[in-house]
Amino acid sequence: MSRHSNDPPAQNGLWRRVWARLGRGDGLPSRRAHPSDAHARLKQYLAFHKAVGQVMEHTDQEHILLESLCTLAVECTPVTLAWVCRVEPDNTLQTLADAGDTAYLDSFAERRSGLPADQGPLFRVWQEQQALFNEPFSAGPLRTAWRQNTRPYQLRSMAVLPIHRDHQPWALLVLYDRDQQGFPQDCQVVLEGIARRVSEALEDWVGILRERVQREHQLLLGTALQAAEDGVVLTDADRRIVYVNASFSRMTGYTLAEISRFGLHHLQGPRTDPRTLTEIDEALCGPGFFNGKLLNYRRDGQTFWNHLSIIPIYQRTGAISHYVGIQRDVTDEWLAREQLEYEACHDRLTGLGNRRALTDQVAVTLPRVQRVQDSLAICMIDLDHFKPINDLYGHEAGDHVLRVVGRRLHAALRRSDYVARLGGDEFVLLIEGFNNFEELELILVKIEVAVNEPIHLQSGAVVGVRLSMGVCLYPPDYAGDFDTLLRYADQALYRAKANKRQRSRYWELFVMEEQPDKAISKGSAIQTQTDRSDADENG
Repeated sequence: MSRHSNDPPAQNGLWRRVWARLGRGDGLPSRRAHPSDAHARLKQYLAFHKAVGQVMEHTDQEHILLESLCTLAVECTPVTLAWVCRVEPDNTLQTLADAGDTAYLDSFAERRSGLPADQGPLFRVWQEQQALFNEPFSAGPLRTAWRQNTRPYQLRSMAVLPIHRDHQPWALLVLYDRDQQGFPQDCQVVLEGIARRVSEALEDWVGILRERVQREHQLLLGTALQAAEDGVVLTDADRRIVYVNASFSRMTGYTLAEISRFGLHHLQGPRTDPRTLTEIDEALCGPGFFNGKLLNYRRDGQTFWNHLSIIPIYQRTGAISHYVGIQRDVTDEWLAREQLEYEACHDRLTGLGNRRALTDQVAVTLPRVQRVQDSLAICMIDLDHFKPINDLYGHEAGDHVLRVVGRRLHAALRRSDYVARLGGDEFVLLIEGFNNFEELELILVKIEVAVNEPIHLQSGAVVGVRLSMGVCLYPPDYAGDFDTLLRYADQALYRAKANKRQRSRYWELFVMEEQPDKAISKGSAIQTQTDRSDADENG
């Protein structure tokens, strides 16, 4: 049994404040000790009943009610000791409130040693949930033991009444009287009414507490949603908006009133992928779940990438009652990923495709050319007079020249053609779909004229570069790989650079019959590039 020995008595402070709220001032109700008149005793218990009712009208706090219950029992009736306790699962007794001569409770645990706990009156009432009056023990050793325990305190009768809360046994109201028959029949009826009334009040307070907790939870949830970094939208089953949080308004620029009037489709625009919108509609018409990204528009017209998660809320019947949409602005993440993908496939200096992008382009171009029996020229380009510019004006000037040449090459080509920079001053062209060799020559001349234009450096100097090019035509019945064709073009480029003082045009054509069915080895290709670089440095 546990008692809160450090708690102040109910008469000190707590009860006097309650009693003052009942309009009784500072005085406590008086009672006659051990009235012999049965009618007077009943009046006292009826006054006890009334006072308990007044307390319940002025408080909804459990501990105040229990302390008041014990204090009123002692002050209004002949009861010497009032006690509210609970039987714990380990058969110990926990004190919830007490009043009167509590010395007996302090010694109760020690004095009842040796007595079977499950046969005592408190445990019997707890198990059977039936009130017990005046006969705490049956005849025999237990009755004798109880008399010995209570003799120092002159306790001759007791009343034990069960109290319920939330439709479950919750506590026991235990009253002790010094009279042998302290609880006559009419007083028992009053006490049972008091216990029943207290139980009903506790039942009501449980409901009030639940509603209060629910309101607090709703308030907490609303506060959490408003403070959430992600945008939150709540719609009904027909997708009508009923709630948006502050993050949604900051993210989109729309208030609840505005977006409710326009609808969520107002966030979509010309660049929103219609396939994603179809996926959302299909998800909402099916299981209701969606998780993906789409391009949305803010109120000011700016776009942002939205990671959208839609979660259905189900009724007990299994029907969907609401949808919760959680959206997060992932524009920075999306742009960073796009930038990484761009840099992986593009030359940082010129913005042209790099070697990886050329490989991807070839994987698309060659099957198309083979399928339609179209023409294709693979061209390797190297810049003449580039190294002297780099040495004389510095690397920044050399980088500027490469950027200008890259732009001119891209502008001189048709939309069906492709240009990539492999590194240094080396470029590769894929010229596709020319009708004859004369048409290809016109394209090559156009490229030469564009690149040979003067280049103005930031320092004010004017420089110029020339082209050397090797061209390999893609044969319709060719069964080799692209790397071999690229090495053929590289071999033709070597010839063009080696003969640039005597050549009549800046490019050389690789003739497939010169090297029938023989692929140039990787080593010889590297040697060819080395020799070409030496030739460039010498002139």
